[in-house]
Amino acid sequence: MDRYHYDQRRLESRGHGGHGSFHYFFPFLMFVVVGLVFVFGFKLYTFFYGGFEDYTVMYVAEGEAQLKLWGNEDFAKAYDGTKILQGDEIYTIRDSKVVVEFFDSTVLRLAGDTHVLFDEVFDDGGKSVISLVLKKGEIWVNKTSAKASDTSFNIVGEHVVVSDLSGVLDWSFDSGVVGVVSGNVDLEVYSENNGIVVDHFVVESGNAAVFDQEKLDRFWKFQAPNVVEEISENFVASEWYLWNLLEDEDPTDFSVVEVIPEIEEEVVEEADEVEEVVEPVVVEDPVEKVVEEVVLDLGPLGVPVIFEVGGEVWDGSMFEEGVFVTAEPVIIKGKVSGAAEVVVNNYTLQRFEPAEGDVEFSYWMKEEFNNLQEGENVIEAYALNADGVRSASVYFKVIYEKGEAVVEDGVLEF
Repeated sequence: MDRYHYDQRRLESRGHGGHGSFHYFFPFLMFVVVGLVFVFGFKLYTFFYGGFEDYTVMYVAEGEAQLKLWGNEDFAKAYDGTKILQGDEIYTIRDSKVVVEFFDSTVLRLAGDTHVLFDEVFDDGGKSVISLVLKKGEIWVNKTSAKASDTSFNIVGEHVVVSDLSGVLDWSFDSGVVGVVSGNVDLEVYSENNGIVVDHFVVESGNAAVFDQEKLDRFWKFQAPNVVEEISENFVASEWYLWNLLEDEDPTDFSVVEVIPEIEEEVVEEADEVEEVVEPVVVEDPVEKVVEEVVLDLGPLGVPVIFEVGGEVWDGSMFEEGVFVTAEPVIIKGKVSGAAEVVVNNYTLQRFEPAEGDVEFSYWMKEEFNNLQEGENVIEAYALNADGVRSASVYFKVIYEKGEAVVEDGVLEF
């Protein structure tokens, strides 16, 4: 009897022993589960509310753009700071500019009337891929960051694909020109039905590949025409090229929102009461006054043309070297049509008088005016019509090395 009782206790002891093992393992299991939930929750929080430095973000530099999110059928207005994900599309309105900053510091800029699909955009920690589809317009890509060196980057056009990019590229879909500003670009040309690659070649810095319909026809016949030539001077002198060049050298921080300071209301002290003196009112005979309103027909707004900088004849192709001057003042001369105002480096010219046809204007640069400093001075000019519509910008460069002052007759004013 005693033996049976002993055996029963052993069985009960074994049962309690199994329950005790789970009792010790359960807190560890809960710790793992809570840790996984915390990590997942943190990733969701940082995705929706975290900083933009590890994401792909778009900014509207000028004008307006439309954005179509993946899975949607319609475009909607795009806003600064919107995160771009795989499958999204951007369409820029005419005369607009959009900047996209990728997670690996690669920068994409879209000109006006441009349509881009972000086919692949991901970084899983081991492999980074960016794949774009250029459907229309013109884009500028700067992939020179060390962080972007391991990113697989390609752009798909119609029958032409950039299979690898290490440098700076400009691609105009409408004109069929792929220009390499710096670095190298691998290009692939596909067959008429986009089934196979019919040619592959590398375009080096300072050159462009020009694809027109005649050359594409020859590619499809396996005749391998020569499409590489030097980048055109007209492109180098264009406002789009100069703007991108300046942004590459000194990027604008579009994530900074300008805060307008509050204007404090002026407190007017109450004056002592003064006995009101009522004077007799003299009623004059009413005289009808007719004011003749003169309306100027300025015509369509043109882009300002700078034709003289510091006494030298100027054209846009001189921007790279600029105009070297040793004496001040430096006088800039230009002309514009259809303009109600001319703005130079955010300063509205006070002596500009709108008129029909071409109107000349001048801009004075001096150290005391705080618009001339030793070294490089890059100046932007644009015009506004009567409705406030802005023209495209033009740029010129003055390289100033202080020398002897030049005294000229007249009053130095803008």
